[in-house]
Amino acid sequence: MTDQDRACPHLEFAAYVAVNRLTASDDDPTVVGYSAEVTVRCADCDEPFRWTGLSAGLSPGRPMCSVDEKTMSAPLRPASADPDFGLGLPGFAVTRRA
Repeated sequence: MTDQDRACPHLEFAAYVAVNRLTASDDDPTVVGYSAEVTVRCADCDEPFRWTGLSAGLSPGRPMCSVDEKTMSAPLRPASADPDFGLGLPGFAVTRRA
């Protein structure tokens, strides 16, 4: 837990990256896309970092973040794949209303 009375200079970081294979279905193991989920924490005080400037949700066409802004999910493709590889997959967006 972060101690608000003792500021940490955040000099060291720990990042966790999970790369996921997106398959056609549970019954069809054909890979139709890839996604990377990234979280970052201060290695000294364990405070989580939040992603700035990203919409909440999941998209096959652009990076987005979780509702709490702590996890970025970004689509990716092998360098040898066509530029449209993975596009057309379903996604969602979360919007906040005042």
